[in-house]
Amino acid sequence: MNQNYQLTFIIDDDPVFVLLFKKILSKLGVFETVINFENGQLALESLIEKFKNNLPFPNVIFLDINMPVLDGWEFLKALDKYKFKDDLKIYMISSSIDSIEIKKYKKYPFVKNYISKPISAKDFLKKLES
Repeated sequence: MNQNYQLTFIIDDDPVFVLLFKKILSKLGVFETVINFENGQLALESLIEKFKNNLPFPNVIFLDINMPVLDGWEFLKALDKYKFKDDLKIYMISSSIDSIEIKKYKKYPFVKNYISKPISAKDFLKKLES
């Protein structure tokens, strides 16, 4: 893996998953700052704030589907209204194996791939590089 990720967002409300996922990211050695948001609303507010203040966007966002307040799909729908969405690389992460839900992400060109939970480091790298 030859890319360095200065800023990474994890948007997920499951503290156990977030802890384990942060360990995977840490082991890969290319993810510098990882920030977790418990719902899409908090992450969207952070992105809007970064845009308004001309601050760097995250290099990558890992987005869960099922969360309180603003779930993954609602987050994508809200984000679609902003031009800066095209500067983002988002990966959906979910334990859902519903093929309709998995295909749904393709409506959003700024979503790069769908990663199924649980995540192994090897599978994760393949998805990230494809």
